Amino acid sequence: MLVVKDINYSYHKKFCVIKNLSFELQKGEFLTIAGPNGSGKTTLIKLITDLLKIQGGEVKVEGLSHELFQVKKKVVYLSSEDYLPEFLTGFEYLNMLCEMYDCFLNEEAMDRLATYYSLDLKLHELIEGYSHGMKKKIQLMSGFLISAPLLIIDETLNGIDVEAKEATKLLLKQYQKKGGAIIFCTHDLELVEEIGERVILINKGEIHINSTMSELMREHQSLTDVFKQLINYEEMKDEIAKHF
Repeated sequence: MLVVKDINYSYHKKFCVIKNLSFELQKGEFLTIAGPNGSGKTTLIKLITDLLKIQGGEVKVEGLSHELFQVKKKVVYLSSEDYLPEFLTGFEYLNMLCEMYDCFLNEEAMDRLATYYSLDLKLHELIEGYSHGMKKKIQLMSGFLISAPLLIIDETLNGIDVEAKEATKLLLKQYQKKGGAIIFCTHDLELVEEIGERVILINKGEIHINSTMSELMREHQSLTDVFKQLINYEEMKDEIAKHF
């Protein structure tokens, strides 16, 4: 489904953000990409979605270059940002995206999703009046309605209420069952441990772990423990105790 091979990216000549990074994603697979802030997660996602031009290597979706227009319709990217067209209503936004992806807007499914996300009374109101959490919910609704072969979520569960988060977890499982592949990008390690199946842990633009959660848990107590080793937690703990 997705092949990322030896990609590189630098914002400055002396600062390489992504370093010869490679991995594959299969149909129906749920992959979590985790790592500290500044590790290169969002840059990696933008390279995959062709929002940034790769400076080395290649990215293919279903065997085709990610730069091709027909390939872009196979991928839905839910950004960590919530810059939505505020002059549209929630319904108009969802309808516009479905038209862009050449997919039928299933209004029955939309109404069900709106109920799960407590947006049923807000769909026909302007997005400019939406809270941060409501914008995140309408983003998630768009992903489930378009139902592209590859769904990429970058921290979009941040800021939504517990009920909506639980509904999202169930909806993601259904997405998989129908054959959709998911990349979930986050630094919420507890959430990764709860819903993740396979995890790639990156730091400073490199892959440090590429493993299933079950294999990882057999080798380590938790992903949090692995992360602490990665950031030299014990050394930081000693320094803080000494100087503060």
